[in-house]
Amino acid sequence: LDEGIGSLIKDLEEPLESIELRMNIISDPRLAKEKGVQAIETFRSYIEQGRLKGWELDSCGDCWVSEGCLVDSNETPAAIDAHMYRVNVSDEEHSDYGWLYLRQSIHNPNIALNMQSVVPGGCQSMAREYVRLPIHGKGKKQKNSSEEE
Repeated sequence: LDEGIGSLIKDLEEPLESIELRMNIISDPRLAKEKGVQAIETFRSYIEQGRLKGWELDSCGDCWVSEGCLVDSNETPAAIDAHMYRVNVSDEEHSDYGWLYLRQSIHNPNIALNMQSVVPGGCQSMAREYVRLPIHGKGKKQKNSSEEE
């Protein structure tokens, strides 16, 4: 019991690929948070409707991501202002081969998209499908996590 966090993660599989993208929200700065929430909720709805074969909202621990995640179970719950969803991705060839996690940045007017895959080319395949989704407005600008935020 006293082994620390290492004991909890020691059996987790390391991904073969991992990438983070940041998509700037192009809008009036006062509307950026609202626009980000709209994009993320549209993404959730699109996945729940089963419009991408093999993409499914996932549970990430004690809560279901479809419930908005970060459920506060304290006696006096605090309002949680988080819009994030995790999706498991699978196909007939590889079964479950990756996941992506979409969330709004707390401090910057952008949306973070994290992807991990256990097969070569998995992140590229997920990214290809993601950019085809009709949730992106005109003028979207993407940068990878190595660029300055």
